[in-house]
Amino acid sequence: MTAEAPWPVLANGSRGADVTALQYLLRGARWITLAADGVFGPATAETVGIFQSDVGLEMDGIVGPLTWDELTGGTAFGSTVRSGDQGEVVKAAQTELLEHGDLHAVSQVDGIFGPGTDTATRNFQKSAGLTPDGIVGPLTWKPLISLAGD
Repeated sequence: MTAEAPWPVLANGSRGADVTALQYLLRGARWITLAADGVFGPATAETVGIFQSDVGLEMDGIVGPLTWDELTGGTAFGSTVRSGDQGEVVKAAQTELLEHGDLHAVSQVDGIFGPGTDTATRNFQKSAGLTPDGIVGPLTWKPLISLAGD
């Protein structure tokens, strides 16, 4: 694996774990109720547009590199999670970790960054050539999302 994989581009009609993780990140950033169903429909597009407007990006409803950067490492909200954290951003990390197949360490998306999520994070970081520190922050988010399913 490489940490230099491109961000996926998500738009209306996209489906899958990356969309689910996006929806959890948006829920964490916007404190709103948005279904985390893995389907990028009108409600997700509208929420993406609002988020983009809030952080000063072009409001196009498409999640590309600039939107991902703001969601996972921008100054808009705290998207760095580690052991002991709870919430929607943890659910986003768990969704992607499950997509990578570390089912022994993370068996469910529960929003609690406990020992299993910590182990899965460190395992992923090691396999991606990153320092295995157990922190899902800007350096981990990109390969975690970009390489999902690889």
